[in-house]
Amino acid sequence: MRRSLTLAALALAAAPAALAQANSGEWEVNARLTVAGSAIEDESLLAPAGDSLLAAGSLVVSRSDTFENGVTLAWRGEVRVDRDASTRPAFAGVLGDCPAASALCPRVTDGVSFLSPVSPATGLAADGALADEDGFVTLEGASVSLSGAWGEGVVGLDSGVAARLDARAPTVLQIVSAVSPGLDPTGLVVTRARNDVTGPSLKASYMSPRWIGFRLGASFTPKADQRGADFDPDFGGPGLGKAELEDVWEGALSFDQRFQPSRLRVRAAITATMATSGSVLTGFGDYEAWGAGLELEQGEWTGGIRWLSSNNAWDSGNGDYEAWEVGLVRQGDKWRIGIEGGWSEDRLTGTEGASWLVGASRKINEHFDLGLAWTSAEADLPVLLGPSLSHTNVRNDGLVLELTVRN
Repeated sequence: MRRSLTLAALALAAAPAALAQANSGEWEVNARLTVAGSAIEDESLLAPAGDSLLAAGSLVVSRSDTFENGVTLAWRGEVRVDRDASTRPAFAGVLGDCPAASALCPRVTDGVSFLSPVSPATGLAADGALADEDGFVTLEGASVSLSGAWGEGVVGLDSGVAARLDARAPTVLQIVSAVSPGLDPTGLVVTRARNDVTGPSLKASYMSPRWIGFRLGASFTPKADQRGADFDPDFGGPGLGKAELEDVWEGALSFDQRFQPSRLRVRAAITATMATSGSVLTGFGDYEAWGAGLELEQGEWTGGIRWLSSNNAWDSGNGDYEAWEVGLVRQGDKWRIGIEGGWSEDRLTGTEGASWLVGASRKINEHFDLGLAWTSAEADLPVLLGPSLSHTNVRNDGLVLELTVRN
């Protein structure tokens, strides 16, 4: 299947030879660097905060050519360099101290030993060695697309339709967030309501035109194995057991419309993801997740909410994951102020947590944004104390200063 998608991508890239002469397009290069300085107070070695200086840089190269028959052929590539919390690179990691050797803790078996299961929805596990990654580079995109009156088709390394057509709560800063974060200075955010278990893994997608505000989309990913900067669908390591999701299908129904004369803009989405598990470990099975989002914009105010419910590909009892994200911001000519927050519960890893951020950012000019916020995250983490299973509450909070530079 991977080979067939590659051949399809080559066929799309060769499409100009079979189409009419295109209007001459130009290559565009967009670069962005966000630096986040923080003073975060952490409480436990179970969940250390990120270093005082984090950063995320991206480089996007794109080009589009429109042919005489109205069809547009586009190429897009993106590379990102990140320095996130070293124990939580790409959101994934270990939060807790509940070894799989104990029957009281989350565990899977390969028939020889017991392993701590990794949540497919988040990439988190309840036990294992803490990651220690100072920085990393990811290929976020390498795709080709054809679009026209019939819709848009995309093949390559790209986000699926459940993420592309999603509706979500607004965030205050550019990259740092209390929910589904690009950078997490607290190192403790566990809320991720983005319905995406594939990241930028190789896939094929189709999205219909938008009819009276509605748009449909579908994606197919043969194997979820491509790491992104904000999510790692293939996270694992010694003592960890992963679901190894394959044949991932995504569907989305999106609505986007501005109503007159109130000028109220409504953006909403329903998303679904289905997949099978290629893992030989006892406990994992088919994956299923449902998501929904709503965003309302009126004048300078925007508010929204997003929800995700997933079975974590767990067929040995209740291992569901559920997450909520909310946000409210006011966007002026230069200033953006607001508050955001989230809550989640993961019954597979035994973790429950909440996080929030309040702050403001200012657009200095078209190339610079500066933001300041107070952020806080706390979680109940599973801990094995002698012969019994317990939980410990950990909280990390503090001040964040974010500077974004773009070309």
